Amino acid sequence: MNLTRVLQPYVCCLGNPVAGNPTQFVMYRAARAAGVDWRFFTSQVEIDQFEIAFRGVQALGLSGMALFDPFQAKSLELLDSVTESAMSLGRVNVARLDGNSWLGDNTYGLAIVNCILPLLEPKRAAVSPESSDATGSQPPSVLVVNANEVAKSMRLANEEISDHIFSLQSGTEFESKGADEGSQSPSKAPWELASVDEFVQANRQVNCLVLSDIPSAALTRQLSALPWSSTPSCLVLGNSTEKQIRLWKDAIKVPNLKHIDIVELMAHQAAADFQFWTGVSPMIDPIRDSLEEYLQW
Repeated sequence: MNLTRVLQPYVCCLGNPVAGNPTQFVMYRAARAAGVDWRFFTSQVEIDQFEIAFRGVQALGLSGMALFDPFQAKSLELLDSVTESAMSLGRVNVARLDGNSWLGDNTYGLAIVNCILPLLEPKRAAVSPESSDATGSQPPSVLVVNANEVAKSMRLANEEISDHIFSLQSGTEFESKGADEGSQSPSKAPWELASVDEFVQANRQVNCLVLSDIPSAALTRQLSALPWSSTPSCLVLGNSTEKQIRLWKDAIKVPNLKHIDIVELMAHQAAADFQFWTGVSPMIDPIRDSLEEYLQW
């Protein structure tokens, strides 16, 4: 099985339902802008027919797949290999023909990192992760709240900033597993935090806050008391409305807190998907413009 079986590389987008999904539209525009001769098409697959459709894509010699709900978890067991990021998130959103085998990945963590990296980079370059600088500034950090798997995927996506990413599991007690009495076998890594106090003790400041959803009032009060960067930002991953996010920003009372629009994250994930399939890094602005145009229809 190789790319010589087809005249043009094709990517099939599989999901149920797929109505309203912008992937085909955005990828067509991205391919045209990048000057690559790739094609994308979308297919709604009945849930009980997914494995047949999946094998059909492989048998036809297509170059890749975009996988939507409810098929992302099921794909893990059907692919020849999957990345550590996909395993940590428990689902695959992209797959490609890699030589003679199919490789699955999840670009979600990479997309988040690429989305927030321009906001973190100036601070990260100024201060080392090990200590404060001569002026007493604290090193910047990305604090991921109640999304430990996402934090792990982000750390895997970019080794250079992995030391700046921390995960806070609110209300979770990390306990030793399988340890004899008196022995120490912690089940959490140093970047996994069980409380807001642990972040404070790490002598860090929040540059970017990544939330699985709008946090409770009690947790919001704790987060507001953390040391914050002078140019803070937040990204809400859940399906919260603009009104809910605006009310939460008023409640947390962090000056100049910038909200990263979900469309920005979608644009970066589309760019990561495109590069995964084609090997070409697309410009982010045309992808963002395509998304905004499609979502206005």
